[in-house]
Amino acid sequence: MVKLGETVRQIRTNKGLTLADVADDQVTLSFLSKFERGVADITTTKFLHVLAQIFTTPEEFFYIHSGDNQDGYFNRTIMLGRLFGEDMSLADRPDIAETKADLAAREKAAATQYHAAPTLLNMLHWRVQQLMTQEVIGMLTKQPPVRTDSTGKYSHEALHYLYNVNDWGEFELYVFTIFAVDMQIDDERRLFQVAVKRSEKYSQFHGAPKLCFDIMANQLYLEMNRRAYAMVGEYLPQYAALLDKTPDAEHEITYRFIRAWWLFRTDQREAGKTIGDSAVQLAKALRMKDVAADVRAKLDLIATHGAERDYSFFQQVIE
Repeated sequence: MVKLGETVRQIRTNKGLTLADVADDQVTLSFLSKFERGVADITTTKFLHVLAQIFTTPEEFFYIHSGDNQDGYFNRTIMLGRLFGEDMSLADRPDIAETKADLAAREKAAATQYHAAPTLLNMLHWRVQQLMTQEVIGMLTKQPPVRTDSTGKYSHEALHYLYNVNDWGEFELYVFTIFAVDMQIDDERRLFQVAVKRSEKYSQFHGAPKLCFDIMANQLYLEMNRRAYAMVGEYLPQYAALLDKTPDAEHEITYRFIRAWWLFRTDQREAGKTIGDSAVQLAKALRMKDVAADVRAKLDLIATHGAERDYSFFQQVIE
């Protein structure tokens, strides 16, 4: 509470506001002074009122309060780090044996941590490591990461947790994204609808404005790899509606690419080629050279190979 008050004073004085300028019938000058000095607690309602009085938003306040200059959600990296652990790059480990040894060590450490302290977070971290082991080894041995007959072996606890959270926040959206690939299809699709609804509010958040787009694109990649083309046909208009509401160049390219991919796989090759070319042209026009090259390479693969190769560019984005 002391530090919150200090940040309020920092913002207030930076704007040239006096205590009298901020105080009113809801927050008196005396109370405000005590709060800034850390000798009085404050309710959530009054705290939000004070932020409005000093012309700042809760997001901006905590951005300043944290001293972090990377993004508005200063704790996202910590949040994801506790789920994933340290970053791992396959490019740094071209040797399969070395990669498997690293994965085994991570999984063992996560298991040890959970058994020493069997908390929900430690359980999820352990399951993530197990799931990563399965997915990474599958990639190395050229096995599709998405199965239509998944038993939900690694996502059971995450599923139980998500079903029992009444009001999903950003953390729950990331948990869903991480474990979606392992969930049984009916559960995954049911929770996807929850994720879509909950992610839309983040378009107004500085730290996660594209979360609703990412959730949608992730689901389309998942369904395309399941070869559930009827479901993709239902989701694509939803993706387009999001873009109509909040245009975004990067996701417009992604939308066009996935639509082209779907058209190729549903025997509409000419239409697929046309919209695929438009995705590449748009990326080039925006000087997104790497994106244009990536989309072109994927489209060429799609045009020359069957769905059995689609796993090679499967992705689930968490930013």
